[in-house]
Amino acid sequence: MSAGAHPDVHWPPGWGPDRCDSFVSHERHVAAPADAVFTRLVTVAEWPTWQRGVDRVDVSEELIVGGRFVVVAAPHTLDGIVGELVVPSRFGWAAVSDRLSFYQSWLLLDAPSGGTRAVFHEASRGPSALLRTSDRVGLTRSWLDALPSSV
Repeated sequence: MSAGAHPDVHWPPGWGPDRCDSFVSHERHVAAPADAVFTRLVTVAEWPTWQRGVDRVDVSEELIVGGRFVVVAAPHTLDGIVGELVVPSRFGWAAVSDRLSFYQSWLLLDAPSGGTRAVFHEASRGPSALLRTSDRVGLTRSWLDALPSSV
């Protein structure tokens, strides 16, 4: 396991920080309960309203493990597939495009002081993963910063 990887993140076979070209990790405490944070994460059609860099999300089937959706984040059109969905604590999904593929994991833990400890990991592969690691760090951090601070 790579430094900074949370031991409770479930990586699908063939994925993980040590099997990728780029790894991004963030954590944030939010005052909102895990179910409110989880609802925001799994309402994928709304991502363009709060995830910087996401232009459009097309969802044509139910969001379940194995469910698919398309994310347009210029210059990429990503085919997404849900890998993990455990209410209200885990959401993981894989994305594949021509120059980038990744697995994102969101782990939501009850914080001892109340609220939620949100853990985000993204393991990426491909030419775009190699070239844009520093850009991904700032972009993905902005997603944690946009999580609900309260209900």
